[in-house]
Amino acid sequence: MAAHPPGSGPGPGFSDRDFKLNAYHQEQYREAFRSALAAGQVKPLLFPWSLIGCFFLPLFYLSIPHQQRPWLYRMRWAVAAAVIYLNVDLVRTTSADNEAVAYATGLMGAWGTVWSLRMLIFTRPQWDAARVERRLRRQQHANGFTTKEREEEKGKPSSTMVPPDESVAAALVHSEYYWQPFPATAPFLTRLGWTADLLTSFRGGGWNFAISSIPHPPPPRHITSHDKLRHEPVRLDFMALSTRAGTTRSPTYAAFLRSRLAHIALSYLVIDLLTTTIRQDPYFVLGPAYALHPSSPSLPALYERLPLPGQTIPLIRNAAAITGIAAVLHLYDALRQLASVFFVLPLGATARADLWQHPTLFGSLFCAGSVPGRGLAGFWGGFWHQTFRAGFVAPADYLLSLVQVAIAFILSGLLHAAGNYTSVTRSTAEAWPSALFFLLQAAGVLVQTGACALLRSGAIMNNNNNNNRLVVLPGWVRRAGNLAFVVCWLQMTGWALVDDMSRGGVWLFEPVPVSLLRLVGLGVPGEGWWRWEGETYGWRWHWGRYWWESGLRL
Repeated sequence: MAAHPPGSGPGPGFSDRDFKLNAYHQEQYREAFRSALAAGQVKPLLFPWSLIGCFFLPLFYLSIPHQQRPWLYRMRWAVAAAVIYLNVDLVRTTSADNEAVAYATGLMGAWGTVWSLRMLIFTRPQWDAARVERRLRRQQHANGFTTKEREEEKGKPSSTMVPPDESVAAALVHSEYYWQPFPATAPFLTRLGWTADLLTSFRGGGWNFAISSIPHPPPPRHITSHDKLRHEPVRLDFMALSTRAGTTRSPTYAAFLRSRLAHIALSYLVIDLLTTTIRQDPYFVLGPAYALHPSSPSLPALYERLPLPGQTIPLIRNAAAITGIAAVLHLYDALRQLASVFFVLPLGATARADLWQHPTLFGSLFCAGSVPGRGLAGFWGGFWHQTFRAGFVAPADYLLSLVQVAIAFILSGLLHAAGNYTSVTRSTAEAWPSALFFLLQAAGVLVQTGACALLRSGAIMNNNNNNNRLVVLPGWVRRAGNLAFVVCWLQMTGWALVDDMSRGGVWLFEPVPVSLLRLVGLGVPGEGWWRWEGETYGWRWHWGRYWWESGLRL
């Protein structure tokens, strides 16, 4: 277990003018980790050893054909048990001196367990999973199919499908799309690539299990017959440009590039602004018990001028926290998508670089399938990122569809509680607030759904008694009511999650290397514009006592 950071104040060697609470406390976090590491109480996050249970063990097992080997398929229970053991041990023993990496370690262990169990126990990917792939366009002959292209079609796209975007139009000149099931007879590296794609496609983009909130082609009809499946066309022209939740895809490379660069620029500025300002609030540095700290930190002067500070200060803190989380997710996902499209594209013909496989991470806050039409359920199931959705609903699909909402939020709570546990402050960490926050979201969905049902039934009964036509509230009133409920519920419950992240030091992490605001002198005096200082950012080699304790440390 990691030692608790020293609770003493800065000491007599510091002056109030020069003392920076966030830098001092951040150094205490890191010193606590180093002390625990030296004492053997904690392990660092190492590649590849820390990823064995999360990724490599299910990867290699699922790459071995077991459709015709019942004994090997039954081994999935032993593999699942090993995955659980390794990931629990990861959460129990591993942390980092980087606050975000420490928190992400718990997320990785919990999510690796959930997602691996989905693939090992709750679904049968070698039978039921198929991805969209490309091949040279085939020509039908009396004796079957051939990959030789017809001269009269050379240089022309296929006439059987209207290309949904620029990348597909370019591919259709010489290629066609097909559903690729598990390639049981292919070489091992081909099977390994198929399985790696399966395990990293959390939203199911390009697969037949794609979640409903992202644009995707209709699933194949012949999934049970792999021979027919390989000849079934992929109807990419049936994809919508945007879903009801507001998740959109880009029709051209130029539109994709503009959109992702805009996401990066806006997210970067928001992150820079927040990291410059919120750390002047001791709540984001020390957690909710900041008033008990020996340094007696004071609140920002702005807070003293706010009306109703008991209500407005928590509102500002919750809004800053959710904005910061969304900005970081937007930034890193946009960078990942740009790399996936423009760096993978020159490597060869693969559908992974197609534009339609990289829709926006978030939906729209104002679409009918999001907050205005569905309230809190629309916020979490439409607007907010759906990265973990397929993994969260898989156990409910396996057991009983009626408990999907509860199980999804319970698993999400456990995921974030694990992240808090692996923070450097684990000796004082409280795992229950994160779990409570997500349980309250499930309760909020049920409360709002039930209230709407009661209002509808009451209106129907009232109108039946008066023999009048049913009066329906205007759409803008219903949408405003949904939005108001979401804001109020998140404000009432957000403290649980934000408190946990503050205790874990998450807000001390520097997501971007260069601070433009500090560069022009708008930050706290004495803070430099280069933010990735020290050895806590980046990869370095770690030597352990044994070879399996050595590796790349993040």
